[in-house]
Amino acid sequence: MSAKVLYIQSKQRPDPLSIVKLQNFDYIEGENINPQIIIESPNISLYCLDPQNQQAIFVETPLDIQLSNAPFFYQAQYEYAQRLIAVPLEDLPQLMTAIEEPIEKMIMIYSVGRCGSTLLSKVFNQIETVLSLSEPDVFSQIVGLRNPDGSNDTEIAQLLKICIYLLSKPALKGKQSCCVLKLRSFCIELGDLIYQAFPDSKVIFLYRNAEAVVQSSISAFVYMSTMLPTIAQNIDLYSRFIPLLKEYASDIDFTDSTAIDVYTTAWLSVMQRYRFLQQQGISTCTIRYENLVADPQKIVSAIFDYCGLSLAEVSHACQVFAKDSQSGSNLSKENLSKHEIQIPDILEIRQKVNKLLQKHPEIKTPDFWVPDTLS
Repeated sequence: MSAKVLYIQSKQRPDPLSIVKLQNFDYIEGENINPQIIIESPNISLYCLDPQNQQAIFVETPLDIQLSNAPFFYQAQYEYAQRLIAVPLEDLPQLMTAIEEPIEKMIMIYSVGRCGSTLLSKVFNQIETVLSLSEPDVFSQIVGLRNPDGSNDTEIAQLLKICIYLLSKPALKGKQSCCVLKLRSFCIELGDLIYQAFPDSKVIFLYRNAEAVVQSSISAFVYMSTMLPTIAQNIDLYSRFIPLLKEYASDIDFTDSTAIDVYTTAWLSVMQRYRFLQQQGISTCTIRYENLVADPQKIVSAIFDYCGLSLAEVSHACQVFAKDSQSGSNLSKENLSKHEIQIPDILEIRQKVNKLLQKHPEIKTPDFWVPDTLS
């Protein structure tokens, strides 16, 4: 095995929500080091892949920074990165086997977005024996690497397994027997392969009324209006992340700065994918955001029971409901209140959402109730 230090000269990431890549950093190459340091150092974590050069990029952050406490893991990695370490992809399997005590229990959180998934990640993070990471973004990259025809699924499944093991290696908090990974909404496209790699994992899915998700997305993602022309011109690429884009393209208004149609199609794609996972027989715990916030103690108790976690931890874990789960990030309530954006009337949102949903054979209403939802 081999590894090379990359010394950071500057950082450049104008959009804090963009998918991670090596180009987020200007760097100069340094000396070769023993990659075993990655396994032995709790403050070195997997950041991204560099497919062009066939290498994985790890970031080293200060020892006193708990990345697991961040609303978004990948943003904290970028902010606190002190230096990078590059490891050839071909060496990753051997590096994975160097982990002496791999995590015992894996929990995956998928969601439609803007529905409390960051909050739930923080709920898990209150438990000392749990390592809960909110959006390690290497998975977003892997969504883009997976061929739509499934021709590279074997390689992608192996890569996912390696990345999960490397991310869940022992961390600063001490002995942890469970790892929770909350991914970006479109990463549910990897759900079948992750389950294939970890068949004993627990799968949680959060969803919310489509109108509320769209309304929240308009407020949160003010940059989307500038991306619409790019999406329209690159449907094949973006369909890897939002599969229904191609099918619904002729019905999507890419000139609408509020991007209601794009948000609706993204919501629908995630909902459709989750129904596919259910129909494949993957055991899941399905949670409606409206139920979670209406009775946190009840729903979190059911979640912990499903995950095999102590119910004695529920009251302590639910204390996070009194706080802004995304505080300190660009998506905090404080920062969102500063956005000068006109939110359309709910009737306009409803009309556009319903128009698109009517095309779908199953999910025809914004308040569609997924079977087996906790109530």
